[in-house]
Amino acid sequence: KQWYQRRVRGLPREVAKSLCPQFNSFSWFEVSDRSWHQVSEILEDDIRWSISGWFHAEDAPVVKPKSESFTLFFTPPVESDLDILKSWISLRYLNIEISSEIQEKFQEDSEVSLSEFLNPEKYLALCADMSSMAWLNVGPSNKKKYQVCNKPSQLVAEFNDLIKTDAFAVLLSHLTGLPLSANYDDPDCNDFSDKPFGMMSSQISRWEHGSYSLLCDQEVMNLPDRLHIFYHSEVYDGYDVDAGGYISFISHSDEEPLLVIPPQKNTLSLVFTRTDEFGFTKFINSKMQKPFYCISAQYVARTSNEEQDVGNNSDSSGGN
Repeated sequence: KQWYQRRVRGLPREVAKSLCPQFNSFSWFEVSDRSWHQVSEILEDDIRWSISGWFHAEDAPVVKPKSESFTLFFTPPVESDLDILKSWISLRYLNIEISSEIQEKFQEDSEVSLSEFLNPEKYLALCADMSSMAWLNVGPSNKKKYQVCNKPSQLVAEFNDLIKTDAFAVLLSHLTGLPLSANYDDPDCNDFSDKPFGMMSSQISRWEHGSYSLLCDQEVMNLPDRLHIFYHSEVYDGYDVDAGGYISFISHSDEEPLLVIPPQKNTLSLVFTRTDEFGFTKFINSKMQKPFYCISAQYVARTSNEEQDVGNNSDSSGGN
């Protein structure tokens, strides 16, 4: 068992104390509305038998989840020339016939992964910069634990800016059939979604042993249809899903995952989800041999041309 320190607002900070299991021992601790604990990863193959249970207090206070509202802010597309894509992206994904085949698969499966997405020279340069940048830990631990970069290198910033351009939105529209850009005109796009989409902010992240994300308020209530974009880099050869780090999508109505997206080097993954479908990143265990990186973004269906208030949400995630 591990116990966390609390932040000022009562959220978990870092592990403050650990209790290792010992043979023929009995331990107990109080659980309250202000305490946070976890069971740490088991690193050995030895079998451990234990008996656990709970004593419930009759006068225990009822803790009601805090209600909060949040607003989706859309990022205006950056005007750019379509030629900018040729300097970054493999030419096969700029081919109309190939993009039509990809769109057909995407509309059938609601997802597609595009390997060798960037030109080799851009990919290698991107990897070199990613491994040398400064990274910051993000939390709180009851929702997520991984690292982000707020000051990327010039090359990484250029790629992060590229996915915010209207040229990239037009490319994604051709690959998915979704109306992501006002400059994409396809009479069949409304067959898949009849609402225009707006882009939310992107994120540059680093994932290593101990990283994870959980479903939180913004992921479990009232979000409209979304297109998730994940670009993974520096994933080592021989990666196995047993190490974790894959993105799992679930819904309210299914017991098993709807979809699992493993990280793959130089691969762009596109996933379309409806209102009751959500994604999280599986805990990365000690089998992970080295860190990998991800640049992610979302396009969200608009209900109006203004910012979108998605209402009140219960703080039900405390236990990406």
